[in-house]
Amino acid sequence: MRLHVLGSGTAIPHPRRGASGYALRADDGSVCLLECGPGSTRRWPGAAITFDTATLLAITHHHVDHCADLSAVLFGRLVTECAAKLTLVGPVGHADHLARLEAAHGAWVQDKHGGREVVELGDRDSITVGAFTLEARHVLHLADAVGYRVTADGQTLAFSGDSGPCDGLIALCRGADVALLECSYPAERETKRHLNARTAAEVAVAAGVERLVLTHFYPECDAVDIAAQVRAAGYEGALALANDGDEFDLGGRGW
Repeated sequence: MRLHVLGSGTAIPHPRRGASGYALRADDGSVCLLECGPGSTRRWPGAAITFDTATLLAITHHHVDHCADLSAVLFGRLVTECAAKLTLVGPVGHADHLARLEAAHGAWVQDKHGGREVVELGDRDSITVGAFTLEARHVLHLADAVGYRVTADGQTLAFSGDSGPCDGLIALCRGADVALLECSYPAERETKRHLNARTAAEVAVAAGVERLVLTHFYPECDAVDIAAQVRAAGYEGALALANDGDEFDLGGRGW
């Protein structure tokens, strides 16, 4: 399984980082999208993602920088006449969110082929779609925000979504091949419902993470050495700071 970084930034415009978006490609070529932030779909061609292969789209919470391109995906499927089934996964309230998008945009975001399924996952709920199994855990951000463990081809990615340090996030990461954690701020910026360089390291250490990818950087992270701050906080495993367009092999090759 391979991880493609479609957007490693936030809602704040940045010259090199788009809003949250990630894709996991299984060995059979199918794609699980994690988040769908504004502009993330423009990186689909570079990752060889199409409406036919992107059959699973999982959102962790409904902040705009994580889901604004959902309408674009639904509209794109309509105008390209895509008939492949799409499973839309999200936290409690996801069905209502999609209903509101349809109320706003009308028939242009509806699925005339009837191939859409909406699934809400609460804490410890799971679903299997094709090659992918997703398990959700509540994390510390919005009331119903979740992170996901995604397993395919015998490998597991733990994805925090947006979260502060909490027991649920540590449990989510424990035993995963790779942890993809947000790192919104430098270590000196205190925050409870996001991670900074220090708390991201502390979560990774507590969970025994061996390979860590940090992402979701606000622009103020540009002014400091985030990797050095992570090391100073005690994390000694393999470490990567995500950039838009990066690819990672979850099997460990190339780390």
